[in-house]
Amino acid sequence: MIFVNELIKAFCKRTTIAIFAVLLLLNGVLLYINETKQTLEYTPEQYKAAYQTLEGLDTHVAFERISQKKSELELIQRLSFGEDISQENCNAEELLKSYKTKSYLEFTDDIYSEIELTDRIYEEVAACENYDSYLENIDSTARKMTGISLFADPDSFSYKNIAQTPADFAYLKGSKLTAAPSKGISMATGFLATDLIAMLMIMTVVMTIVTREKELDQITLSRTTYKGRMPLGITKIFTCFAAAIVAEMLLYGVNFAVSYITYGFGDLSRQIQSVYEFNGSNLKISVLQYFALFLAAKLAVYCVFAAMIYLVTVVSNTAVKVYGILIITIAAEAVLYYTIPSTSYLCPLKYINILAYANTKDLFASYLNLNIFGKPVNYMAVFVGSAIVLLLILSILSVLIFSKQRVIKSRTRKFSLAKFSIFKGRTTNLFLQECYKVFIGGKALLILIAFAVITAVSYSPISESFSSADEVYYKQYMLKFEGEYTSEKQKMINEEDQKFADAQMKMSEEMANSEGDGVFIMMKYQDILAPQYAFEQVKAHAEYLSTTENGEFVYDSGYKLLTGDESAGNKDLTLGLTAMAMVILCLTYVYAAEYQTGANVLLKTSARGREDTFLCKFGIGVIIVTIIFALTYTPYFYNVISAYGTRGINAPACSIESLSNFDVSIKGYLILIIAGRYLALLCAMLIIYFLSAKLKSVISTFLAATAVLILPILLALLGIGFFDYVLLNPILIGNI
Repeated sequence: MIFVNELIKAFCKRTTIAIFAVLLLLNGVLLYINETKQTLEYTPEQYKAAYQTLEGLDTHVAFERISQKKSELELIQRLSFGEDISQENCNAEELLKSYKTKSYLEFTDDIYSEIELTDRIYEEVAACENYDSYLENIDSTARKMTGISLFADPDSFSYKNIAQTPADFAYLKGSKLTAAPSKGISMATGFLATDLIAMLMIMTVVMTIVTREKELDQITLSRTTYKGRMPLGITKIFTCFAAAIVAEMLLYGVNFAVSYITYGFGDLSRQIQSVYEFNGSNLKISVLQYFALFLAAKLAVYCVFAAMIYLVTVVSNTAVKVYGILIITIAAEAVLYYTIPSTSYLCPLKYINILAYANTKDLFASYLNLNIFGKPVNYMAVFVGSAIVLLLILSILSVLIFSKQRVIKSRTRKFSLAKFSIFKGRTTNLFLQECYKVFIGGKALLILIAFAVITAVSYSPISESFSSADEVYYKQYMLKFEGEYTSEKQKMINEEDQKFADAQMKMSEEMANSEGDGVFIMMKYQDILAPQYAFEQVKAHAEYLSTTENGEFVYDSGYKLLTGDESAGNKDLTLGLTAMAMVILCLTYVYAAEYQTGANVLLKTSARGREDTFLCKFGIGVIIVTIIFALTYTPYFYNVISAYGTRGINAPACSIESLSNFDVSIKGYLILIIAGRYLALLCAMLIIYFLSAKLKSVISTFLAATAVLILPILLALLGIGFFDYVLLNPILIGNI
């Protein structure tokens, strides 16, 4: 009965139902948008139609048919370029007729789309047709690599891993693969955003049945009743597992339905290696068995996450602590996952990791052995063993802590802030009272100090880096031509261009007259022609500058890092994610605590409880946002400017091609994006205040703010381009 009551408490609240419904809808929409908005020349419907023409065919017959179509399309493309194909082994008249009537367009509307679609189908069918050759290549590669001195030590992990690989694939020899649509299976099981949404669902339930009760002091009452300790703790952990089951059923029910409608799954009894992305798997299972094993593994991952959340909520008495611990834990897991090499002896820390667990598809799609004390151990075995151990340890530990915790905690003045003179005395100043409430009661001061310490400790100066010699030459050219674009500089560029053209011509003539292989001739001209690739970039940039009114030559590598260029990777997103997480952590308490405790009623009836109180809270929020902004962005800006300098900072922004639409200087544009990001954090503050007023709960505000402010950034980090332009993301990543 107690379990039923916990289930009702967890799943029957209107807010929980609403959150689940919104997240479920979001998952389906994101999945479909992510798949249909890819930069492909063909649509899912055309992909599906192409496979329908191969349905029921033997793999060899299907391969011959698609190979013939691929060859015909290549010849027709040559015809479209005006090339002569009469010497080719083909029916030129038929191809010419097909070209004129466009009968070769079987699935799409133009030749480029038809070629791209055919190439994709060809790759998938060829992987099935040539699977035996793939297995033979594994054997031959292993023999070659074990003979190389680098891998020849029989006691090394590399040698053992290479030697073990052929044996792990040996039983797959002779497998008959069936060509069928692959994209639907990958779409259904490879969408990582689903895991983010599932984790939000699980967090909603876990924090409702634990943290929410702690905040309302209901946990004190329930734990002192009959069956209020150990049985209640066990019931709550099973309620968390129920949340994991519900999240998986709902989300993957949607994923499988949308994927089936979009692409279809093909023959479910075919071997999993028939699916293109699973060609490297060493598991002899069918697609249907893969679905079953995938869902079982994913449920284990969700249960581990639920147990981890439950443990965190048990040891934390406030939502702020829960949120802070989760941020630190997931950040640490991310660092381990993205920095440790797969072959390192530390690789267990990389793969026994919630981020690695979330990428469940790769567990089945690829072959991987981990370095466990110098021996190769298959990742599947490590995953199963570690998931079971983690699940048991986290569950037992959380239940024991829950049952042994003191119900009523006495307050101590041992570490009282009153010992410090700044906190002594009493005051009726509204602003100071609000400061104390937020910075001390809401732990914002402690959080900001911890953030400042982490920022200081993790700060590492960078130096200007060049990934190739071309980048060095590019810098030299840009500094040489630095300044206003003029006819004199264009003349210098033309002369440099002619120098390279003459060198190329001389080299070609000498190679034509040489009886050797021309290697020494190429070496002779190597130094002269080495900067040519970089010069071509400068030449193209000069052509662009000639179209602007006042564009200048500027060495822009540093400025690109600061303005959201691709060369900066995801730095803007990670900085934005950090800043948003800190804003939520520090400001959720400002309003939500008063609504949760009912203190807002007193404020509304007092003389200065409305407008003045809001202005005080707004001012405190601005102070906190300013500190967070400075700690987040200042180190990175200082680092880049120190490494690359500020040469040309007063040049027009249009000097950088990606900023061609801005009629300000580069310095002005940098100020603009700095102000924009600061404004974005202020908007986030107001959103948090609004959510606090509407939800009237600290924990509910945390969850809602995470969904509104954090989730879009995480989805953008996962590569879903649509989210680069959602809510505050465009401002945070410089897409203005």
